[in-house]
Amino acid sequence: MFLSVEVTDFDNFSSPEHIYNFEVEQYKSKEENALNDLSDYLLDSSSTLDGDEIQKHLFPNKEVDIFLSHSHADADNVIRLAIALERKGLNVFIDSCVWGNAFDLLKDIDNKYCYDSSTSTYSYEKRNRSTSHAYMMLNTALHKMIDNCEIFLFLGTPNSVSVKQGIESQESVKSPWILSELALVQHIRRKTAYKQKFESLTENLGIEAHQPVMDSLDVAYTKPDLDHKITSTALMNLLKQNYSNKVDVFGTLYRSLNP
Repeated sequence: MFLSVEVTDFDNFSSPEHIYNFEVEQYKSKEENALNDLSDYLLDSSSTLDGDEIQKHLFPNKEVDIFLSHSHADADNVIRLAIALERKGLNVFIDSCVWGNAFDLLKDIDNKYCYDSSTSTYSYEKRNRSTSHAYMMLNTALHKMIDNCEIFLFLGTPNSVSVKQGIESQESVKSPWILSELALVQHIRRKTAYKQKFESLTENLGIEAHQPVMDSLDVAYTKPDLDHKITSTALMNLLKQNYSNKVDVFGTLYRSLNP
């Protein structure tokens, strides 16, 4: 990863290009990556699954220019942004597009290893273990995708970010997935395929990194800061422009960032 950027008001985003609802549904179906039968992932026993192979299936190795981190409640609008970015020639990864696959995986594991047919119930202890394994596989694979991307783009909305009660201007996030991603990008190595082309540009901009500062069960986590911020209006203006290649896209984006 090279840069982390927060869109501070993504709830105001409207794609500059018209994107139909059927295109959003097609995008969702394109990203579906159903797992094979669990027996295809067994190692040398009937109870040991190959976590590496499952991760490879959920996250096929591909070049990623932009990683989109967001609340699941904003998924349709995020997909519209992804479609607009892909029309500019960028490769985009949406974190929520693998959640359904991970939940399907968890259900298959639970049905095979945690279900007691004699009582028609699931073992609490076994489900705790299977869930921790499934979530760890997903979290590890997400971190690898972030490491391999050019830009980590967090899409801030009231669904993903809230202000802690009684603490003025202190933002928090409720999702442990978002917390994990935002915390990771504060420490991850900075690298890029385009780094040589942009070193002088970022130096001239004087960019400096920020320092980190329940109906059902809700947990609030202090929101880690990212490197830069951008408004949805600035993002929409970027998407309206014509570009000849990826370097032009990233160059224009970097010039619009606020430290």
